[in-house]
Amino acid sequence: MKHPLPRPFRQHFFLLILCLLFLPSSLQAADYFDLGNQAYMRKDDAAAITYYRKAVKNRGFSAALLYNLGNCYARSGKTGPAVLAYEQALRLDPADPDIRTNLESIRKANGLYPPNQSWWRQVKNILGADQWLLLAATGFALFSGSLLLLALVRQSWLQRALKTVAVMASACALLALPPALSSYQDWRDDIVLVPARLNISPFAKAASAGTIQAGRKVHPLKTYKNFILVRDTNGRKGWLPARELGPIEQLTATVTVP
Repeated sequence: MKHPLPRPFRQHFFLLILCLLFLPSSLQAADYFDLGNQAYMRKDDAAAITYYRKAVKNRGFSAALLYNLGNCYARSGKTGPAVLAYEQALRLDPADPDIRTNLESIRKANGLYPPNQSWWRQVKNILGADQWLLLAATGFALFSGSLLLLALVRQSWLQRALKTVAVMASACALLALPPALSSYQDWRDDIVLVPARLNISPFAKAASAGTIQAGRKVHPLKTYKNFILVRDTNGRKGWLPARELGPIEQLTATVTVP
């Protein structure tokens, strides 16, 4: 039986239906983000956080959203979630000076001074992980291209130039790869969400190994049930409940403060 609608009309009709299905959610996400910004501007931080959480479910994450979320948490006195949001925003936009400034400010205000950084870490922090990786990949591509051209050309001056490019490109790739890998490793760090007690074993009633401030960066070592063994920037180790930690690599706007 012949279809009642012409083929071109049917195609446009189905496209229109798809647009109508996805348009409400897109508009809703945009509205939630705008409502969050409006609440943020009038300093209604609780409402702004709620709107940002709803917006992120549909539109995903952005450095701007996480930055505003960090500001809301900071103004609400929630140091741990604020540091986490700033750290996550910095992962998405490592060159943004406002994110870095606010992160340093909240750490100074709460006595969360990081240990003196070695020259290696200072160099590594010049670029983000993705930028270091792109630099290494570019160096490797130039090195490979230079070797390929070197096998094809016969002019001595061009061969010398290609050899120079190959040496410089290989050096660039070799120098950029370690900070790239190290930066990606740092993404595995967690942020302590609330003032917590470090336990000597993974049990709620275990003896204490000391306390740790909200906003501290720790490195997870291993997991046992609902506890995670962590090491802080000063080298201390202890077990913390997983709910009291916020993973930096797990971008989320729905941090639940215990």
